[in-house]
Amino acid sequence: MKHSFRDVLSSSSGSLRQKLEEVFKLMLVLWCRQSQANRLVAADPCESDKTVVVRRGNEEFGFRIHGSKPVVVSAIEPDTPAETSGLEVGDIVIAVNGINVLDKTHSEVVKIAHSGSEILELQVARTCDVVASLAHEGGPAALYSGYLWRAAPLRPHHPPRWTRRWFVLKRDNCLYYYKTDSSIHPVGALMLVNYQLTEEDAGRPHGFRLQRGGGTRLQLAADTAEAAARWRAVLAHAIEASNQRDGWLEVTMRNMKLPPSSILRPDCFGYLMKLGSKWKSWAKRYCVLKDACLYFYNDGNSKSAFGMACLHGYRIQTCAPGGKKYAFEVMPTEPKQRHFYFHTESEMDRKRWMAALEYSIDRWMKAG
Repeated sequence: MKHSFRDVLSSSSGSLRQKLEEVFKLMLVLWCRQSQANRLVAADPCESDKTVVVRRGNEEFGFRIHGSKPVVVSAIEPDTPAETSGLEVGDIVIAVNGINVLDKTHSEVVKIAHSGSEILELQVARTCDVVASLAHEGGPAALYSGYLWRAAPLRPHHPPRWTRRWFVLKRDNCLYYYKTDSSIHPVGALMLVNYQLTEEDAGRPHGFRLQRGGGTRLQLAADTAEAAARWRAVLAHAIEASNQRDGWLEVTMRNMKLPPSSILRPDCFGYLMKLGSKWKSWAKRYCVLKDACLYFYNDGNSKSAFGMACLHGYRIQTCAPGGKKYAFEVMPTEPKQRHFYFHTESEMDRKRWMAALEYSIDRWMKAG
């Protein structure tokens, strides 16, 4: 069997990435163990070590974890006890109520946390500031960045409300935007495939518009004519590059033709009940999550996917459509983009899928 140079290179890079992830994970474990040893002999506590107390409210603590040996806090829900406890996304959980969980699997840590206690005392190692600062701008992945004004329409036939945001165009030809230039997590992302760029003065000078067909539209404006010209130039180049078949699109289209068991190292997989957009009825689908893309199959033995959703920039939250107890919503940053609704058979499975989706989307944004 002949293999092209691109296939060999792709296989080698995938293997190298997996090994680097394993090395990084091992470094985190060693760092945590060193932190524990330092705590035993040091007179003063290390600034990176925290003890956080979370009290259960409305049957929930309000945070999710991801990974295994060690587990990492992947999400904190708003208006929950976890939000006001001082816990942060990226915290490595070392101990739960005095039990060392550094060598525990994800399911073992969840079992310990839900063992009947109304209060969780978490000993965590805080590395998020270090890791996030490296990932924030994406290093060499960032092509261009700067402040732009973004229009958020309030109602039809009403003037838009303009908000200043920090925009970053990365090498994946995605346009990410943050609240400020010091923010870690983006508030949205736009894949520039099939978009058109036009100049537009929508109540603000130096404006331009990104639009795809008659659907998603993003109105932007710069502070100066020079800045607007630079942004139009780099965005036009990115759109042209996006309309060509790049490496990511090739991988995505290739995955669509594969059976679910052939997608290597998925972020999550299993059955989900999916709400149809046309008939508003629930259908059981086998789903595979990989690099913020969710592939849909009729069942686990299907030869290929019948559909796929690119979830870059999407957000995850619980909901209850049709009174479904274990449902969740996958929301776009722009209201005209499609919403997705799913439900599972148990609360544990819902938490598993929500944590995996948040982790996959967030990781893709940071990796660029």
